[in-house]
Amino acid sequence: MNRIIIGLVGFTALYLVGCSSTYHVPDSSKVVISKEQLPTYNPKNFSKKKKSQSIPNEDELIIKAIWLEEQHNYKESNRFYAELYNRTHKEEYLLKELTSAHYAGILSKNIPQLKAYIAKHPNNLQAKRLLLSFNLQRKKFNQAKIIGEKLIQQSNQAIDYELSANPYIFTADYPKAVSLLEKAYQSTSNEDILLKIVAIEINYLHQIDKAIARLEKHRKDEGCSEKICLQLVSIYVQQNRIDKLIPIYKSLAIATKKEIYIEKLIESYLYSKDLKGAIEFLENEYNNDTLLYSLYMENKEYNKAHTLAQKLLKTTNDPKWHAESAVSLYELLLKKNDKTALNQVIQEFEKALDSGVRNPVYLNYYGYTLIDENIDIKKGIKIIKQALVQEPENTYYLDSLAWGEYKLGECSKAYKTMKKVVDIEGLKEKEIIEHWNAINNQCKSDK
Repeated sequence: MNRIIIGLVGFTALYLVGCSSTYHVPDSSKVVISKEQLPTYNPKNFSKKKKSQSIPNEDELIIKAIWLEEQHNYKESNRFYAELYNRTHKEEYLLKELTSAHYAGILSKNIPQLKAYIAKHPNNLQAKRLLLSFNLQRKKFNQAKIIGEKLIQQSNQAIDYELSANPYIFTADYPKAVSLLEKAYQSTSNEDILLKIVAIEINYLHQIDKAIARLEKHRKDEGCSEKICLQLVSIYVQQNRIDKLIPIYKSLAIATKKEIYIEKLIESYLYSKDLKGAIEFLENEYNNDTLLYSLYMENKEYNKAHTLAQKLLKTTNDPKWHAESAVSLYELLLKKNDKTALNQVIQEFEKALDSGVRNPVYLNYYGYTLIDENIDIKKGIKIIKQALVQEPENTYYLDSLAWGEYKLGECSKAYKTMKKVVDIEGLKEKEIIEHWNAINNQCKSDK
């Protein structure tokens, strides 16, 4: 089996955690101010330490820093927080400087102060998360693992299990990374964590069946989001397991109503030769009468097709549905010798032509009907020639023309036209064989 490549979050971003906690990846986070640090944004609530020196423009610097942070301009925001911390030595500014530096991808010079802060405040999880992330940034993976162990001893939050897994990913200890990510997933059912586990299992542990089982269980328990469903699709497509694609595309089609998934679902049904399943989906789950009509015709359900063509003629006012109504009705009447209904077929075709319908498929169908039913052979040939003007090499139209020429007794023309069809198509289709045999046997003397 070819190696299945699944988009794993780039390792440079793996340690930027983005689950249900206050510690978020900058690019995907909608939360700029963490719950733990929220009070520090109010200047009136800033702790006033005896050794801290107030500065005249502190409030102005705070406002600028916060505004830049809200704009996701972390680099400039960091500059202001660094200045605030350098001037005041307030711990809240230390944490804000370090956080903004982390988001901006800057290696803060205040990491020693962060370590001192953690020693003083050993229960501050946010500070430990920052220090772990900076260690990852500096490729100090062993130190990051140590901090991660301390984190998960203090916390059972998914964010901490996910963050603690990252140094093991960097050092290719994938089983350990998966075990930590599993704990994060178990408490949240977060699909991004699940996809990270699946990516590791497929790309590095080569446990494809295990990864599929995880995704399918999530789909059953939590529903099938686009992320999860499309991940399963990518796997099943590469495994050529079309039967597995049908329920997934069906879930996506119902949930999203997107045309692309409906088309893919119908394609999967047709590939599996399950016309009945495709028809049932369109009858019960999704309204697409044009597509449903095509499937009725393909499945030879001509009665339903004719009824639907009549409905579409009324709802769309598109004259092509006169022609489709005629086609479906004619197929329904084959070998029934119902002259009244056959007259209705002719009337529908005439309405289509009078309304300007010149699709060569309809022209050929109408012309052939006039010829084969011996209604008006000359008119039928004239109409078929209009189709051939548009597609002069179409063998189906040439076959219809040859049949008309044969019925008019023009053997030489019929033989020449039909010989061209046989040379191109061979003798594979039943109707071509019947026409060739009749023309060849009848017109021997005129060859």
